[in-house]
Amino acid sequence: MSTIKLLSFDLDDTLWLSAPTIHKAEQAFYQHLQLHAPALVAKFSPEALREHRLKYLRAQPNLRHHISQWRTDSLRQALIESGYGKQSSEMASAAFAVFIAARQQVLLLEHCTTVLQELSKNYVLISLTNGNADLSNLAISNHFSASYRAEELGAAKPAAPLFLEALKHAGCRPEEGIHIGDNINDDIFGAKEVGMHAIQARFAADAPPPHPLADQHFNDWRELPALIRQLEAKLKTS
Repeated sequence: MSTIKLLSFDLDDTLWLSAPTIHKAEQAFYQHLQLHAPALVAKFSPEALREHRLKYLRAQPNLRHHISQWRTDSLRQALIESGYGKQSSEMASAAFAVFIAARQQVLLLEHCTTVLQELSKNYVLISLTNGNADLSNLAISNHFSASYRAEELGAAKPAAPLFLEALKHAGCRPEEGIHIGDNINDDIFGAKEVGMHAIQARFAADAPPPHPLADQHFNDWRELPALIRQLEAKLKTS
């Protein structure tokens, strides 16, 4: 018999939709560059700057799990290539600060806040993300016991470290935890690999169909508490 103690949550496309959030952050980022780095803008369109960033990662694969550093370092290199020389590091840091501030301006999915508040009364809530969203900037952080990012641990889902850190913090066994997320590989497969249960969030327009590896799936936050109770009941009788 197993009782659920931990609920770990992905962030992007689970608590909010990532596409509009990133789009607005990229717009603010490029508008800043238009004002403060005109020579770079003359050389790089938004699409070209993105390709430069991806090319930089291919040359520096060690930055794969450090996406904030990756964005800053690749921009610094683009600024150097645009003739900004010694100013490039400071300019890159300032532009990243604009991006990351806009990155935190998320619109929570409907009913998310209410449900998280309800769940936090009975479970330990922890967020696990491969991205660089900072949950501490949001009021809902009060419902979470801890938040972990891949760039802090140097390992991204589906690798085990984020899941294991959550289990360690909650002081529970894998079978006493449920991970809730949208990505089949990173969230569902990753959680299952460490022995946790998994619930698939399906909110993005291009969300994959319900996956057989997931214990449950939902596309309305109001459904989640009942799904968790159903899973708990099933575990208690197994």
